[in-house]
Amino acid sequence: MLNEHEILLEVLSRHEDSDKWNEQMFEHIKRLSNSKVGDVGQDFVEALCKALGYDCEFPLNRKGQRARQNPWDIRIGSIAFELKTATEDVGGSFQFNHIRYHRHYDALLCIGIAPASIHVGAWTKAEVVTGKAGNLVSMEQGANASYKLTKKPDQLTPISKFDDLVLGLVTDPNA
Repeated sequence: MLNEHEILLEVLSRHEDSDKWNEQMFEHIKRLSNSKVGDVGQDFVEALCKALGYDCEFPLNRKGQRARQNPWDIRIGSIAFELKTATEDVGGSFQFNHIRYHRHYDALLCIGIAPASIHVGAWTKAEVVTGKAGNLVSMEQGANASYKLTKKPDQLTPISKFDDLVLGLVTDPNA
C-alpha cells in the first residue's frame, strides 16, 4: 500500500540541513520565513536604537501601519536606511538579498545573525553604488533591479560596535 507520508519522510532524510544551528542561541530564527526574518531585523534594530537612546521611525501606510513597500525601511536620526537581515548559511556567509539601487535611501544597514552571534555592516548609498560596500550580484540573470551582497562574518562588525558604526553615519554631516 502506498504511503505518501513515508515517501516524503524518506526523501526529506536525504536533504537535511546542516546542524550548525541546533541547540544554538539564535536557533529559533531558522524556523521563520524570510519575510519574518526581515521583521525580526526591523524590531531588533528598533529595540537597539531605543536602548541606545536614538530616535528611529518606520514609514507608515495609509492605515498608520508599518509600510511593507517603501523606498527606505527605517530612519535613524536623519538617515533613511535600507535594512537587510540575513542568517548565516551553511558556507558561513550572509546573503543580503534584494538590495536596490533605484530606491531613495541614504545608507544600507545589514544585520547578520549567526547561530550564536550578531554582526552588522553599514554603508552609505554612494558606497553601495560604487562597489565600496562589496560586490553586488544581480538576483536574476539579465535583470538589474535587485541585488545580493554576500559577506563573511569577518567582513562585518560585531553588533557591540553598532553605535560606533551605524550611528556614526547618523551624526556624520557628510553622510
